[in-house]
Amino acid sequence: FVRRHCVVFKGFVDEAILDRVPRWCETSRYFTREDVGKNGVFARELTMQSSEPLIKAFFLLLNQPRLFAAMAEFTGSETPIRSFIGRCFKSLPGREHFDSWHSDVRGAERLYGLTINLSPNPFVGGSFQIRRRETRKILHTVTTSRFGDACLFRIDDALDHRATAVQGVQPRYVYAGWFSGTRDYRDVYREAARPLPLPKP
Repeated sequence: FVRRHCVVFKGFVDEAILDRVPRWCETSRYFTREDVGKNGVFARELTMQSSEPLIKAFFLLLNQPRLFAAMAEFTGSETPIRSFIGRCFKSLPGREHFDSWHSDVRGAERLYGLTINLSPNPFVGGSFQIRRRETRKILHTVTTSRFGDACLFRIDDALDHRATAVQGVQPRYVYAGWFSGTRDYRDVYREAARPLPLPKP
């Protein structure tokens, strides 16, 4: 992790949870989401609606104080980890969905990124890459990962990362997000559980 700034945890998600994931992914509702930076749109994907069962389940799985402590010890983080904020998305083969080089830097709000492979079927492309921003030297490429594996990566001003385009016929399903040093997971939960205001008649 010190040398490559990313590492793969094999079998990160328990099989009892993975048994439900394919059905959740296939039956959930999605919407098109775009990330916009200084130079325009740098990523487009199909993001799962926040009310779907998978989102709720993975929020509970990843917002565990024991996991925060383990990740802080593993990374040597000087800032305590207080929450994990993530989303599930689907990338289809072709040019419509893409991810360009970016950093995700937002101070202590995003300390480390985590992506979990939720694709039960092998897909082509979709490799995770991390590089030095100044030299554009690629430090590491994660070309293959199994169903339930996770990739932890460092977020830093000196680093960029991306996922290469998905090819072939199989879509790529991913749960991805950030370990945060600013927002407490209990506050995030209360915000997510707050009912939406009713539309005015």
